[in-house]
Amino acid sequence: MGLKSWWQGLRAEPEVLERAPAQGKLPERTGYEFGIGPGGLTESNQGLGAGTQTDRRSTLDQLYQAYLACPWAWASVNAIARTITAGGLVTDWDNDDGEGDQETPDKPAEVKLLEGMLAYCNPRENIRQILRSVVVDLLVFGDAYIEVVWIGSQPVALYSLDCPSMMPIADEHGNVTSYVQVTEMGQRATFEPREVIHISLDSPRSSVFGVSPTQAALLPITGWLFAAATTKEIFRKGAPPQLWIDHASSTSAAEINRWNAQYQARNVGPRNIGNPINTKGGAKVEELAQSRTMDYLKYLEQKRDEIIASYGVPPAKVGIIESGNLGGGTGESQDRTFMINTCQPIAELVLEALNFALAKAGFGVTGWRLKFRDIDMRDSKTVEEIRDQRLRNGAWTLNRYRADIGEPAVDGGDQPILIDHENLVSWADMDAASKASIASKLKGTALDPAEPVQGEPIGVEKPEPAPTPPQLVPFAGGAPPESDDDSAPDDDLPEESARDVYRRRLREALAALPGGIDERAAA
Repeated sequence: MGLKSWWQGLRAEPEVLERAPAQGKLPERTGYEFGIGPGGLTESNQGLGAGTQTDRRSTLDQLYQAYLACPWAWASVNAIARTITAGGLVTDWDNDDGEGDQETPDKPAEVKLLEGMLAYCNPRENIRQILRSVVVDLLVFGDAYIEVVWIGSQPVALYSLDCPSMMPIADEHGNVTSYVQVTEMGQRATFEPREVIHISLDSPRSSVFGVSPTQAALLPITGWLFAAATTKEIFRKGAPPQLWIDHASSTSAAEINRWNAQYQARNVGPRNIGNPINTKGGAKVEELAQSRTMDYLKYLEQKRDEIIASYGVPPAKVGIIESGNLGGGTGESQDRTFMINTCQPIAELVLEALNFALAKAGFGVTGWRLKFRDIDMRDSKTVEEIRDQRLRNGAWTLNRYRADIGEPAVDGGDQPILIDHENLVSWADMDAASKASIASKLKGTALDPAEPVQGEPIGVEKPEPAPTPPQLVPFAGGAPPESDDDSAPDDDLPEESARDVYRRRLREALAALPGGIDERAAA
């Protein structure tokens, strides 16, 4: 046993190994997988093309070359991979609601062992590098493989595996019995199913292998590469004009070839820009067509947009800042779309495989799960303004605010408040504050007989109103409700003025509100 195996053995605790559950055997399925014929998948038949594993390897190698050669494929794939793994892989309690009002229990021994294994996956790679390679392989090849090294019933190390050289061995129903790796140099390795974590992207026809966005974008990538190669050759030659040369009828083929060679040497290439074209003997030179360089550049932009759309990456995430997308088009809206539609589905796919293969099957972890730590990509000022608004409108308590910024709770911080300009009201006192506000607004109006009507001088007797039917004055809350007291109808009170009727009905309406009106506050 080597030093590394001895050290890995020290990390395994017997009581945890005994608790790791054994996976039960599922009943056999009836259906078949797409692309798998009789005999299943073997080393010489991976179910593609003519039925040889070299066909699949050549296809994956083509995808790899396209990923390396096209900068927009490279930028899109790496933007997704780096965004998903930016926060690292951490363990989280299942019952944590993020409100900061629950105390997280101590981590069990199996969770600590899982974290220890993730902290040192192998001497060459850390967990972030491994998972970044996993995401890149998914986006380029559609499949990703992780090697799991076991001691007894506990995983002790993780390694990344080369996808093009990996071959699942399965029956015709798609049940994988083993994995075989054959490198380009003829090296061969065999793995048990538990020694490999195989993650696949979605496949339209339910295959063992996934379909990558690079494969879906292979046509625009190829078009972009050809256009880029053409543009490169044009500028390598100094963007020479397309010419038509009409030689004299007596010119021999040898003389024409010599003239062409001289033109290539004297006029084609960046060093020869500006050199005149000299002819004699009746030869005639004219420009056949104007330069189409701008058309080539527009074609490159169109293919670029198709490529990044296939990956689901907004333009701003790969460094494309368009004049029509300044402001909100390149801000939080693109961040949110990128996270929800592109990064999060792939992240959840990877986490599902890791939680089952490592946390559950490997260490027997329950009540805890692996997750990618959240990274807030919003502007700091925007984040603080949102927090402040939530605190002011009572959506967050002070302790919830402090928990979000990593500060301890304070006494009285669990009471939500409402801050309206200069007023601060606790939501528990909102009913009393509402009644007091109404009463303060009623004070000094025509509702109180002891108070003069606004605009009327004190001590001056009001003139008798004309004997006309009383008219109610509409107000912002709608028409005043009718009184429930039928003993004193309006027609029986001719001595009441329109102002008195309005005053009486408004009092009756306010008295009918829940809780009534505090008369002393109104006075």
